[in-house]
Amino acid sequence: MYPSLSGLPLFRDFVTLYIAEGYKRSRNEVAICNSDPAIVKLANAWISRFARNPIRYNVQFHADQNVAGLIAFWADQLGVLPTVVRLVPKSNSGRLSGRTWRCEHGVLQVATTDTYLRARLQAWIDCLQTDWLDSVSRGVAQPG
Repeated sequence: MYPSLSGLPLFRDFVTLYIAEGYKRSRNEVAICNSDPAIVKLANAWISRFARNPIRYNVQFHADQNVAGLIAFWADQLGVLPTVVRLVPKSNSGRLSGRTWRCEHGVLQVATTDTYLRARLQAWIDCLQTDWLDSVSRGVAQPG
């Protein structure tokens, strides 16, 4: 299945994104968190395509953010009902006085509890990393 999927636009990008940003501590959970709408939309598209279980959308926010606006923003970006976007307050939210930057739209997690998808994703990761290692023998220079 990997050879046919790897030819699809953005599939390899999704797997690479999961390597960099995905939750890998559990073999039962597939999740990616990010504040960039483009990254979240890419993750959502692929996770939604393969997940057999419901997708959860959790947005971490700071105490001074407009929670209704956050829910509306992410629901619109992902094309989901606002009622499925859950709020998760940042635990350090009250101790950030004087900060000069924050994620304007919070940090959204796209997640599903799906052991089968997590196993498939690990296999795709392994295949992609093998492709990377094989590319060295095809003339791609090694770093350093």
